[in-house]
Amino acid sequence: MADSDATTGTDAGSNADPDEPPYRIALAPVFETIESLEFDAREIEAAIAGGLAGGFQAALVIQVYDTDAIKRVGAIFGVPTLNGGWLGMFALGVLFALPFSVFVSSSIDAFVSKVMLLSSRNEHLQTILVPLLKRSALTMTTLALGNGYGVAVGVVLSLFLAPVWLTVAMGVPMAIPNVTIGGFVGVIAWALYGGTLGLVYGLILEY
Repeated sequence: MADSDATTGTDAGSNADPDEPPYRIALAPVFETIESLEFDAREIEAAIAGGLAGGFQAALVIQVYDTDAIKRVGAIFGVPTLNGGWLGMFALGVLFALPFSVFVSSSIDAFVSKVMLLSSRNEHLQTILVPLLKRSALTMTTLALGNGYGVAVGVVLSLFLAPVWLTVAMGVPMAIPNVTIGGFVGVIAWALYGGTLGLVYGLILEY
């Protein structure tokens, strides 16, 4: 029995690898959380498709407002041209779309509960929402969440990150925060991006 107990104690202690770097031990909970995340291939495909479609919408809005504005997007990637701006918007569209499924998963329950609560108190809202939710509940939900997500991305990117990067790294002086008409057009463009992302994402997963 003593030998068995000793062996058990040795095995339990061997779980901690003495050669493992200290940062791995300190960040063990973080790595466990990352490894526990499940990524569905269909969700990734839906996010990429939605990101590309949303990136197209946002790039179109920005270029219609100001061709130089889309070139400044390209300048973020070191290619201050029209083609560079469009490619940059597609790249950013996919980049910001990848975390969208995590955002949906963490927000959908609270969002749906709030919508149901509001509709139960307002007959006119209930008349509008119930048929839409019956027809395509997931798509309508991801569309609404996408709009909010796009606004948040637009505020952070257009008003803060992009002007900081252009000013500091590229030597293009910009107001920080960029509370100009161009900055707000960027927020609108990214809001449309979010709505398109949510719409395409929901349609692909629902049908």
